[in-house]
Amino acid sequence: MSGTLLKNAFLVTESGVAKGDCLLDDGQINPAKTKGEAEKTIDLTGKYVVPGLVDIHVHGYAGFDFTHGVYDAQTRNRDVSSELYPKYFDILRNSFAEFGVTGFYIGSVMASTERLTGAYKCLSEYMENTSETGNGARLLGGLLEAPFISFQKAGAMAADLVKEPSIDLFEQIDDAGSIKLANVVADSGEKSCELTEYLTKKGIVVGAGHTSATCQQVADAVKAGLKYCIHFTNQTDGLYKPFNGGGAIEAVLKIDELSAELIADGYHVSPAYIRDIIKRKGIDKILGMTDCMFVGGTDIKIIDIHSVRGRVADDGSHIAVEGKKNTLYGSVLKMCKAFENMLNWLAVDMEGIWNKKHDALSLEDALVQVAKMYSTNPNKLTGRYDEGFGRIADGAKADLTVFDITGCPGSYQLTVDSTIVNGEIVYTQH
Repeated sequence: MSGTLLKNAFLVTESGVAKGDCLLDDGQINPAKTKGEAEKTIDLTGKYVVPGLVDIHVHGYAGFDFTHGVYDAQTRNRDVSSELYPKYFDILRNSFAEFGVTGFYIGSVMASTERLTGAYKCLSEYMENTSETGNGARLLGGLLEAPFISFQKAGAMAADLVKEPSIDLFEQIDDAGSIKLANVVADSGEKSCELTEYLTKKGIVVGAGHTSATCQQVADAVKAGLKYCIHFTNQTDGLYKPFNGGGAIEAVLKIDELSAELIADGYHVSPAYIRDIIKRKGIDKILGMTDCMFVGGTDIKIIDIHSVRGRVADDGSHIAVEGKKNTLYGSVLKMCKAFENMLNWLAVDMEGIWNKKHDALSLEDALVQVAKMYSTNPNKLTGRYDEGFGRIADGAKADLTVFDITGCPGSYQLTVDSTIVNGEIVYTQH
C-alpha cells in the first residue's frame, strides 16, 4: 500500500465525529477502514483531524504587510521592494501552517492605486513561479479590501483614498490577475451593482464590508452577485437605521444568500453576539477568519498607515485606533486561537443579546460546527469545495489539520499537532 495512514484518530466530518483510520494517498483522502500497510503510519490516538483551516482574510504577519511591505520598527519606514515579497510570502506560508492553516488569501489595505497594483503584481509573479504545495500553507490569491468602501465607514482605513466602484480602476489594480476576492460596498447603487456583476462573471467572489448601505441597496447587490459581508458588525452600518428596510446589518441577517465573516478574538465581536448571529444565519453561512495585521508575531506596538495610527494593547490581544473611539485596527489573531475561541463559546451555555439563552454543545457537535466555519464554508464560498477541499470524505483533497485538545468546556486548549497539505506534512510539533 502506498501513502500515509493516520491511525486511531477522531475524524471530524460534516455529519459527526468518529474514531477511525484515514489513508492519504496521491493528495487525496480515504477515511474508510484500510487494510494492509502504508508506506508510513502515524498513530493519532486521542487527536482530532479536521478539514484544513482556510483563512480568507489576513493582511500580514511577522512584520510584513502585503500592501505596504516590510516594517522597520525603529525607523517606522517600510520597504516595498519587489525582491522581498517572495521571501515574506514563504514566511507567511510556513508561519500560518504552524497555526493549522492549509490555505489563505492575502488581503490588501487602503493605499494608492500604484501601490496596490505593485503588491498584486508581486503576488501574481509569486503564484506563477511557486508551487501551491510543498512550502507550508497554500497561498490561494488576493483579497482587495479597499478602495471601494464607504467614506463614513473607513474605520482604520485612510478615508481620503476611498474610491467609487469602477471597472476600469479595478482592472488597473488587478492588472496581473491575482485578486480572487474583492470588497465592493453596495453604497453607490448602480455603480456598485455594475462592478459586482462584472467581477462575479470573472469568477471573483464579491464581499461587502466598511459599508453604510441600506438593506435595499444590499439586496440589489445580492442580485448582482454579492456573496458575503466582510468582518460582519465591524464597520457595518445598521441596527434601527430608518427607511429602506434598515441597514447592512439587517440585510445580512435576513438575506439567506449572504454569508458573514466573523473575527473571533473576543474584541471585534462579543461572544454573545456571535452566538446570536450563528443562530440567526445558520452555521453554513458563517465564515471564520483572522484579519491579522503585520504586527502579529512581533513586539511592535504602533501601527501607522497613511497617518491612521493604531496601538497594540499591552497584553498583545488587540489593536485600537488612536483618536477614534471604539475603532479597532485589524487583529493579531491566529487561526488556531480563533478556532479555540469559537469552540469554547459554543461549548457552554450563554446568554445572548437578541436571544435569551444559547445551549451548550457537546465537544463533538461544537467541533463539527467550528470546522465548517473555518474550512468547509470558506471553501464553498470560493468554489474549492467542489474541487474536494474543506471536508473529510472519500476522494476529498488531503488538506488536514490535526489538533490535540485538552481541558473542559469553556476552557478547552487546542494545540496544532500537525498540518497536512496535499497529503504531505508541512508542519509538526514533534
